Amino acid sequence: MPFIHIKSLPFKEPVDISGAIRNIAINFSAATNVELMHIHTTWEFYNPGHYAKGSETHEFQNRSSCPIIVDLLTPDFNSTEIIETMLESIANSISESLDFPINNIFINHRQAKSEMVFDDGEVVKW
Repeated sequence: MPFIHIKSLPFKEPVDISGAIRNIAINFSAATNVELMHIHTTWEFYNPGHYAKGSETHEFQNRSSCPIIVDLLTPDFNSTEIIETMLESIANSISESLDFPINNIFINHRQAKSEMVFDDGEVVKW
């Protein structure tokens, strides 16, 4: 069930986003033992000029401001250690796949509680 939603400004130079999200999912699966078929990864772009850090807006993703933003949603039964592994796996995968500075990636983790998720045609309980 992990959902990895990534948002950034568009990149000025061409980048392989499809390859990056595949690598993120594969590395996440290997690091956490979550089956690859259960990992959902998306990447969306803000419109140029629609992201500000402070009062400064940018047209394109840059390496030093306006971090790439990741929202990670997982079930609430994971330990703190596993969550840390998840966060590091995603950050490392983005950094390596796009040759992007790891210190300009922001990841927020949210937890879904049992009976608060609808999936595969039913309310899920764990």
